[in-house]
Amino acid sequence: MAAAEAFTNRQTQWNLVAAVLADHLRHVADPAFDVEDLERPRNNVIVFHGVGGIGKTTLSRKLEAALAGADQRPTQWGEPAWSGERILPVRIDLSRSAGTTFEDLILTLRAALTELGQPLPAFDIALRRYWEQQHPGENLEEYLSRRGLAARFGKAMPQQMQSALSDVAQALLLPGTVGTAVGALTGSLVKALRERRQTVRALAGCARLEALLEAEPDLDALSFYPHLLAWELAQLPANKKTVPVVLLDTFEDVGDRTYRDLERLIQRTVWLMPNVFFVVTGRSRLQWADPGLQGQLDYTGPTAWPGLASPAGGVPAARGSAADGWRCCSQPTP
Repeated sequence: MAAAEAFTNRQTQWNLVAAVLADHLRHVADPAFDVEDLERPRNNVIVFHGVGGIGKTTLSRKLEAALAGADQRPTQWGEPAWSGERILPVRIDLSRSAGTTFEDLILTLRAALTELGQPLPAFDIALRRYWEQQHPGENLEEYLSRRGLAARFGKAMPQQMQSALSDVAQALLLPGTVGTAVGALTGSLVKALRERRQTVRALAGCARLEALLEAEPDLDALSFYPHLLAWELAQLPANKKTVPVVLLDTFEDVGDRTYRDLERLIQRTVWLMPNVFFVVTGRSRLQWADPGLQGQLDYTGPTAWPGLASPAGGVPAARGSAADGWRCCSQPTP
């Protein structure tokens, strides 16, 4: 066996992921957990960082495989405490060579959730409205195929979106717009939904849907739509409950330390999805717990991100082996 064929010496990293994911699962299962609470500190991210060439991308890929199924998990890693839970790993390459935009990140998250086989009407309505405004005349299904998302996750996403829009139009007693709504979300459907959301059982409890449909459907608004995805996940029936684990690789390519526009959008996504667990790999630690970044990012400081700051408020303590260049920013039990 060649050395390249073996994945070794990463037991510590796996143990950390397994432990904090177990904490996360207990946290979101707590009856007191509220997915719509936008003020509570966040503990849904773990970060592995270190110099180039030590295998961060390989680790990210191996974690994705190990989370997807026990048959893909190295035997020596053992069986985690949460074995049997429905985990949905979604790995997103943020490298410049991959050309991943924020739009692609959001579409990837939605495409991956087609595996649930459940309608996600709150998010799908907002996304369709955004797409028609920002990409007039561009077919979403063709875009997904062009970006490789259809091949990776299947072609069910456009069909699920169309079905959700049709169901909402029928619930709003707008039979004349059903055909139009399936092909293109009309202003009449959005207007009716804003006025009579409570009549649509699947959307009645989504407190912020109306405000998000009122907002101009631009990129900034799109960055708030993950809240709708998080809400949809929280509504899943018990036999469909799934916890996504999003692996964001090559985070150093998100931007530099001066221009944080994309980082702001991604951080907002992490914050608005407290029931989703994020694993970040990159060359530098996340600075989100640094108070000095206030104004550059939406949520900063050790109070917002207690697991990304040391007790003294400085650089998080290193975990794992320092000898091979690894550092890990983790989080305490919620």
